[in-house]
Amino acid sequence: MSNLILGLDVSTSVTGVSIIDPSIPPGGGSNILHLDVIDFKKCKSIWEKCDFAKKELLLLKTKFPNVSTFSLEEPLLGFSKGLSSASTITTLMRFNGIISYIGRDIFLIDPTYISAASARKLCGIKLQKTSLAGMSHKDQVFKYMREHDLAHVQWPLTPKSGVIVPWAKDATDAYVIARASSLIKK
Repeated sequence: MSNLILGLDVSTSVTGVSIIDPSIPPGGGSNILHLDVIDFKKCKSIWEKCDFAKKELLLLKTKFPNVSTFSLEEPLLGFSKGLSSASTITTLMRFNGIISYIGRDIFLIDPTYISAASARKLCGIKLQKTSLAGMSHKDQVFKYMREHDLAHVQWPLTPKSGVIVPWAKDATDAYVIARASSLIKK
């Protein structure tokens, strides 16, 4: 197995995780080895979340020892009208830093950071304003990837409403980070 890329979309509620084999072209899914999330809903504090993330990343290291690139979505650096408060951004930056350190310690690789905008551009995703598209940027990314690289993925459905589980968007964002990282390396 060749050198693999681990992509993370870090959040304090659900962190998207994707591992890809960059030696295999995307399409058909054979380059995607892992596409999931770390769900923190049972964790009560940020430290429980860190411990849980560490446990999950250690399991990934056991399953995928050939990870040679560890990429994360760069956390928000500024405010978006009506969205993130200073407290939220501070917490996310702190958590992203801790997860970066844990991943570096486990995989023995310095993390690399890619902005969401750069990752999307590298993957060929063209976003419209939310008002024009009628959906958020996250939803536009999910829709694009469902029609392209992730067309083969059979996402689980929620038991009650029968729609795709919400965490699928976080896993997709992690895939975009991993895929973008593979394109930067070429």
